Amino acid sequence: MSSINTASDSGFDVRRVTMVDSQIRTNKVTNEAVIEAIEAVAREAFVPAELQGVAYVDDDIALDGGRCVMEPRVLARMIQTLSPDANSHALVVGAGSGYATAVLSRIAQTVVAEESNEALATAAGEGLEAMGITNVVIEQGDLMSAAAEHGPFDIILFGGSLAQAPDNLVDFLEEGGRAIAVVSEEGEGYGAATLFTRFGGHIGEVSVFDAAIPALPEFSRPKTFKF
Repeated sequence: MSSINTASDSGFDVRRVTMVDSQIRTNKVTNEAVIEAIEAVAREAFVPAELQGVAYVDDDIALDGGRCVMEPRVLARMIQTLSPDANSHALVVGAGSGYATAVLSRIAQTVVAEESNEALATAAGEGLEAMGITNVVIEQGDLMSAAAEHGPFDIILFGGSLAQAPDNLVDFLEEGGRAIAVVSEEGEGYGAATLFTRFGGHIGEVSVFDAAIPALPEFSRPKTFKF
């Protein structure tokens, strides 16, 4: 992966405001804390240098290892659904280059960002540090295990789609805690952004809106023959 450029300029600032006005506010995002966080974080700082020119397109931007910088309107709606606040202890699973982590860090009290790709985890840490973000911990290792020592969490955001919720999700959530992921039956392609909530040691789920983001390979369902 190319190095991440943490610099911003007025041209990118204008594009970011345009993105917020045309992609975020017009797509059922009404939480002002979420809108302000999206507007404050330089998305171009979290994409490879050669792709900075398209940093504000309404689409995912591919990274190495099957990760992506998530489509802004999908990310904004997912975070809004989680309802983070200044007391939230948050986890990002599959943090990639750190963009979603940076946005959440503007709202939550603390954020743990978990990434299995060593190069991406290093780049994310360097990028977040360069932006002066100090309420984030980067954990490099197996997803849904590397951050166990920092849990349980109030909210969890998955940075890619899943075939189904991990079996150990309940262990990572506080009672009443919430997680959100795009769930696709095949673990890829179109699916539904799904909110998971822990009640009484069990996980309930509800589909919130349709979405499509690249799959987290670690949570892919084994392929089987269909007849």
